[in-house]
Amino acid sequence: SLGIYDNIPGDGRERVVTHEDAVSVRAEDGRYVDNVNVSAFISNLPRSSGGGEANNNNNTNNNKIIPLKDQPLCRRTMQFRTKDASGSTSQAANVIESLESGASALLVDEDVSAANFMARDGRMRAMIMDEPITPLLYRVNGLFLHKEHQVSTVIVVGGVGEWLDVADAVVLMKDYRAYDGLAKARSVSYQFSYGHVQYGGRGVVHRLPWEVCEDDRKREEKEAEERKEEDKEGGEAKMKLTLSPLRRRPESNCVANTFKEAAVHLLESGSSRLWFYRDDDDDDNDTAHEEDDSNNEDDDNGILDMSKCSQLVGNASEQLYGCGICVLWLMQESQRCPEADLPELLDRMDQLLNSHGNGTSGGMNRLMASLKQSQAAAETSLPNLLSSHSVLDLWETVGFAYRPRRHEVAMALTRMRGMKFDILPEKVVEAQVCPEEEAKRLEEESRKRALAELWANRRSSRR
Repeated sequence: SLGIYDNIPGDGRERVVTHEDAVSVRAEDGRYVDNVNVSAFISNLPRSSGGGEANNNNNTNNNKIIPLKDQPLCRRTMQFRTKDASGSTSQAANVIESLESGASALLVDEDVSAANFMARDGRMRAMIMDEPITPLLYRVNGLFLHKEHQVSTVIVVGGVGEWLDVADAVVLMKDYRAYDGLAKARSVSYQFSYGHVQYGGRGVVHRLPWEVCEDDRKREEKEAEERKEEDKEGGEAKMKLTLSPLRRRPESNCVANTFKEAAVHLLESGSSRLWFYRDDDDDDNDTAHEEDDSNNEDDDNGILDMSKCSQLVGNASEQLYGCGICVLWLMQESQRCPEADLPELLDRMDQLLNSHGNGTSGGMNRLMASLKQSQAAAETSLPNLLSSHSVLDLWETVGFAYRPRRHEVAMALTRMRGMKFDILPEKVVEAQVCPEEEAKRLEEESRKRALAELWANRRSSRR
C-alpha cells in the first residue's frame, strides 16, 4: 500500500508500481460514521427502537425528520450514521468513502477485514436467507464495470477460495516468488463452483451489477407518486435511489459552532490521533470553556483516530498533522463555498497545494498561508505567518508537516467525531451529444419526413 509513494533505488520495489490513487480499505471497529450511503453492502437493518447502529437517522439540520421505523427498507442505509461502527459496517463505509474521494483502486487484505463483509459461502446463504450484508465478493465486478467508477480491487487472500470465481488476474506467491496463477485459478473455480446461483433475483451471486435492484426501484416509483402532494406542500425532498456515494459536505452549523476557529493538536508524541480544539487565546474565557466542556455530553468531539490508516508516510506524525491542517482548510473553504460537495472541496485543496503565489513555494506552505487569512491576504509572504498560533503549535508538536494525499485528508475529515455532513441534491447533468450521433439523428429525421411526404402525396393523388 505504500507503493503509492516514490521509492529509493535498491529497496526491492524496482518493478512494483502502485497507482497514486489506490486506497487501502479495512475494517475499523468503533469508528465514527455520518451520512454515508452503504446500501450497496448493508440493507434491511432491524427496526430497533433505540441505540445501536439501526437507530442511525437522527437529523441535526432543519429538514423534516423521518423516524427509522417509517422508512422503507431500501432507504435505511442510504444515510447511515453511527458513533460505534462494527467491522462490517465500518469497512462498507470505508469502501464508499474511498469512491467518494476518487480512488482508482481498492487494496484489501483478508487478515484485517471483516469476514462477513468479504464473502459468504453457499451454506450460510442457505442458512440465513435475509442476511442484511451483501459481501464485497459480490460487488467487485460490478464496481469495475460501472461506467461512473471503473474501480479495480486488489485483494490478498488465503482462506476463501470463492474469490477465484471473480478474479481477472491471479498472482500466486510461493517461497517469496510471484507466479501467474490465473489458469490454475480458473481450473479450480470450474471444479468447485458447481454453477452459479441467483442471488435474491438480482443476478448471478458472484457478479452483482452496481445498480439498485428492480424491486427497490419499483417501490421508489410508488413512493414518489404517494409523496407527490406532500412534496408540493414543502415536504422533505426525496433522494434518488443509488448505490454510489451521495453528494455531501460538512454541515455549516456544525463547522460554525462546534468547530468554530478550531486548531489541531497531535495527541502524544508518535500518536495516530488528532484533536481539533477551539483556538482561543483569551485567558478570561478559559473557565467558561471548561464549564461548557463539562456539560458537553460528547466529550470526544474533535478527536479522530487514524491508527488504522496504513498509507501515511513513516511514523505518520508529520503527515498526520498535515492531514489536520488540510481538514482545517476544508472546513473554512466549505463555509466560503456552500454549494461545493466534498470531492469538489478536495479538488480545490489539490489546486491550492499545487499552485505557487507571491512569497510562497506551494505545497503546505501555500495552504497554511491561506488558512488564517482571507483569500486576498493569502498572496502575502510566508514569514508574516510565523507568529500565528497554528504555526507555533505545529513547531511545538512535530516541527514540520508532510503533504498528504486527498484520500487521507478525506479519511481524517470523515472520522472526526462530532463532524456532521449535509446531503446535497444531485447535479443535473446535461447529456452530451456526439457530433456524429447528432448528424445521424438529423439524417434519420430527414428520411422520416421525406417518407411521410411521399406517402401523403400518394394518398392525395389517389383521391
